[in-house]
Amino acid sequence: MKKYILIKAIIIASFVPAFSQPMESHVIDSLKKQYLTLSGTNKVDCLNLLAQTFSTANISKWSEKADSVYHYATIAYTEANKIDYKKGIAQSLANLGNSEFLRGIEFRISKQNDSVSVNAAEKYLTQAISTAKGINNDEILGRAYYDLADILYFKSKRQDLNIRGEYLKKAVYHFHKAGNEEKEGEACTWLCEDCSQKGYYEEGIEYCQRSMELAKKAITKTKTMEEKEYRNYLVQQSLADMADLYSAGGDYETAMNYVRQGRQFGIENKTDWEFEADIAGVFGGLGQYDSALFYMKQVTGKSPKQFYLEAGLGAIYLKTKNYDKALVVLLEAVDSLRKKGTNGRPVMAPLLNLGDAYCGKQNYKTAFKYAREGTDIAIKLGARPSAMDGYELLSRVYYHLGSNDSAYLYLLKYTQLKDSIQNKQFLWRLNNYKKTAEDEKKQAQLLLLNKDNKVKTLQLKQESQQKNLLLILFSALLLAGFFVYRSIALKRKTEKLQHEQLENKFKLQQLENKKKQAEFQQQAAELEMQALRAQMNPHFIFNCLSSINRIILKNESQAASDYLTRFSRLIRMVLINSQKAMIPLEDELQMLRLYLDMERLRFKNSFDYSIIFTNTIDEGAVFMPPLLLQPFCENAIWHGLMQKEGHGHLNVELSMQENILHCIISDDGIGRERAAALKSKSAEKEKSMGLAITAQRLALLNQNKNVQTYYTIEDNRDTNNQIAGTKVILKIAYKELEEQLA
Repeated sequence: MKKYILIKAIIIASFVPAFSQPMESHVIDSLKKQYLTLSGTNKVDCLNLLAQTFSTANISKWSEKADSVYHYATIAYTEANKIDYKKGIAQSLANLGNSEFLRGIEFRISKQNDSVSVNAAEKYLTQAISTAKGINNDEILGRAYYDLADILYFKSKRQDLNIRGEYLKKAVYHFHKAGNEEKEGEACTWLCEDCSQKGYYEEGIEYCQRSMELAKKAITKTKTMEEKEYRNYLVQQSLADMADLYSAGGDYETAMNYVRQGRQFGIENKTDWEFEADIAGVFGGLGQYDSALFYMKQVTGKSPKQFYLEAGLGAIYLKTKNYDKALVVLLEAVDSLRKKGTNGRPVMAPLLNLGDAYCGKQNYKTAFKYAREGTDIAIKLGARPSAMDGYELLSRVYYHLGSNDSAYLYLLKYTQLKDSIQNKQFLWRLNNYKKTAEDEKKQAQLLLLNKDNKVKTLQLKQESQQKNLLLILFSALLLAGFFVYRSIALKRKTEKLQHEQLENKFKLQQLENKKKQAEFQQQAAELEMQALRAQMNPHFIFNCLSSINRIILKNESQAASDYLTRFSRLIRMVLINSQKAMIPLEDELQMLRLYLDMERLRFKNSFDYSIIFTNTIDEGAVFMPPLLLQPFCENAIWHGLMQKEGHGHLNVELSMQENILHCIISDDGIGRERAAALKSKSAEKEKSMGLAITAQRLALLNQNKNVQTYYTIEDNRDTNNQIAGTKVILKIAYKELEEQLA
């Protein structure tokens, strides 16, 4: 899937100055009208822009697009030469190269010879580079080098592919100087691919990291859907390249991390690339072949380029030594690729795997055929890791065919190439020395058959010396290999520990942030509780003073004096307790009794009250918010008992159930329905704040305690099911003495 998208993206990206350029036909029409009215440099710039716009226009035939680009670029080139406008000349030459390359794509699709168009494109771009250097225009230089690199990709000659990497490096350099981060990121992406395929992993990681950074940044600047799709692809391609680099280094855990990032990105952005084949490849490197087969079979059948996926499936069968299945799938993949006219890099890996599969089946002559072809392609393309695998395979095949000299030669090539790529393995060198010594020993034994005892004794002595020398060399190499392996293991262990330390530091910081957030929430809740209590106190004082005022107006001086005395005691307790978040239950009940006595006095003992406990409660050890019960008792007196004809009763019943303080406040007044009717007829429609404030206080208390603390109001009914008063049921989360002191 990835390679198919890569080829498609290269064709789309070739010679595209910017996806943000308008593509609609009305924009092209507008530019056509403009250039006819312009002159000088403005006319040249407009013509070049028109040529560039045609290169990105939605035209089905590449030849038609190429003709349009060529037409306007030719006019721009002519006009620029008339006024010696160097920038216009360089840009028009680049556009002419673009037109020839687009024409070459048409030839390539129709399987015609595209060499003339490709060579012409290369000529125009070389002239564009020469002109742009004279005026130090980094933007044009970057684009020209970038386009030349794409042309060399299609030429597919080894010398051209080597130069291609140099062109990409120059493109990155000039795009960076010009500040064109989008094109710099694209060039870094293909340069990373180039380094990875050639085995220059350390250099590839630098370009891959840069491409990943710039690709993610470019997504935020996209303006069209086509551009966003392409930028999304570049992000996924960078993640896939990074996974390939870590897989090449043997760090499959990190590789899997990048692959999963790419898969998640594809799912979130609804791209067609969900990394099943890439995940299968990493599982294959880990030796988890069942998982590799699972993911590879998931993606098989989805892609229009099915043969690419069949090649990957065949590689997994090969690793599990299921040679028969591997041969069936790989032969079909190679046959499909060749029928499509696809040669070079896509067919290279399947050919090498076919050779390996036939070698496993002990069909060494057929194995040699495919191994030779695959290795030649790898050498031609400069794909050093694949060439290394080819050398190793040819060495094995030659050995089984009995050609020890050739086996030795390719083993040396494999070892040298492996050392230059990885610079850390000595196993094949050791096998080489051992094999050479064994061959020398066999030859010496054949020569000794025709010699006398003296020569035989001397030869045996020489063999003994050689054996000792080889043992010493073997020991030295083994020791060196051990130290190298230990150094690598310690390095990876150190990196893992550093990674774990960073993760622990991050988790600790998260815990500290959560703790601070909880403290802030608790402080906010406490401040809100204080604000509600501050509202409660004036409300209560206002009601009491209103009662005293009414008694004085009635000229009941003794009652007013008695009432004022009780009020002073009550207000003192209220002022003291209202500053506290929680007070003992006995203080709350003492304030409640003072209040109820005052109300009885004011209403001339028209009701009585009782406060009872249904089970044992330590009043001094149970803490609750102050003035919580008073608003409900006040509501019962004013709206229930005072409207009743005859003597009234108010009962406060307290009990402790499952660590929750239960309080039932009941009266035998007129009930809620009649009270509401009387209130609606009254001229006084002032809203009581007491119950509303108390409801908010209970909600905050419930939030802080994480306990269901609430109240309900319901009607009392007599034996005839008639309303006989009101009942309030409260459930209060309290604090015990130890908790309050803590």
